[in-house]
Amino acid sequence: MKKTFTIIAAIFMTALMAKAETQTTEMGSGNTDQAILEEHNTLVSAPAEPVEKDVKYWANTLASRLKVTGYAQTGYTATMPKNGENTNTFDMKRAILMVGAEITPKFYAFFMHEFKNNAMQEYYMEYRPCNAFKLRFGQSKIELSMENPMSPTVLESIGPMSQGVFWLCGADPLMDNACGRDLGLMAYGDLFNNKLRYVVEVLNGGQINKNDKNNQKNVIAKLEYKPVPNFRVSVSGQKGYGYALQQSDYNNTVNVGETYRQNRYSFGMEWKSKVTGTDYYKNRCTMVRTELIGGKDGDCDSFGAYVSSAIPVYKGLDIVAMADYMNYNTDAKLKKTNLMAGVQYWIFKKCRLQAQYTYSIKSDAMKALQGDDVSTVQAQLQVAF
Repeated sequence: MKKTFTIIAAIFMTALMAKAETQTTEMGSGNTDQAILEEHNTLVSAPAEPVEKDVKYWANTLASRLKVTGYAQTGYTATMPKNGENTNTFDMKRAILMVGAEITPKFYAFFMHEFKNNAMQEYYMEYRPCNAFKLRFGQSKIELSMENPMSPTVLESIGPMSQGVFWLCGADPLMDNACGRDLGLMAYGDLFNNKLRYVVEVLNGGQINKNDKNNQKNVIAKLEYKPVPNFRVSVSGQKGYGYALQQSDYNNTVNVGETYRQNRYSFGMEWKSKVTGTDYYKNRCTMVRTELIGGKDGDCDSFGAYVSSAIPVYKGLDIVAMADYMNYNTDAKLKKTNLMAGVQYWIFKKCRLQAQYTYSIKSDAMKALQGDDVSTVQAQLQVAF
């Protein structure tokens, strides 16, 4: 049977070649004008196929190497102080667009633009020779604490961050850098089958998108250990100096325009009931995260601690809760505790609805600065892709 098919195929190919030869001879003898015209049309239209192939090639290359993501968060906030005027407003929290570009397998670039404030939040390039060593140059979130590098799209609190992390990573008026980002050089990597992650950063220690004002650099070091994939322990620290951009009512040991000591430390743990991915709707799980963070700015010591949790209860619905303590100045006893409880409903992948109630308890010294204890009701819609 195999020989029969081979013979039939050979005869078929011979017949085709003979037919082609005959057509070529006939065109050369009797249809010269037609042959010239067809040859001319072929030559004119010849570049179309390569151009089309080039367009497809570059389109496919661009699609495979560029990844565009983004998110927006908007909602409603009502504040009800114990003694004072109630306020409420619809608010726009964030509108972010991110572009990641894999230039080559070893070179990667990233850009993040924030439309609410019309500012570039992140822009950096990475060299990735191996998983154990990666080098980043540019502006991104500083790696101080466990929480600061995390996206607001995954944090439980609408706030969204704990007081201590928010304050010590840049919100202090002395720094005036509420986004928790800085410009500099970072080396990081994962060791021992991704169980140990290290980070070392050398940063300006100032505002984003600005040159260093004091020529002093901040150094941040961080270690994260994962004994199992769904549990991690983190320790980080910072040594350096800051430049006081504004006067702070929370710290009278530093004056505007002064270069001051700016040290930090943090220790945290996070447990999840299962390993999660980037589809937050499908990868919902019970989570508990806690962290201690402290700092010294000039001669002012500060200290904070929080515990945050999320528990799935039904389909896309989670119960969330957070207890968050911060002493902004241990000498002046500027203490504030936020107790939050709420729900979040994951609509699809990274999209969710949130509703929360927070009660803020303040020390007498803090009341003198911020007013009485206050209740806050918040709702937020998050759309992400």
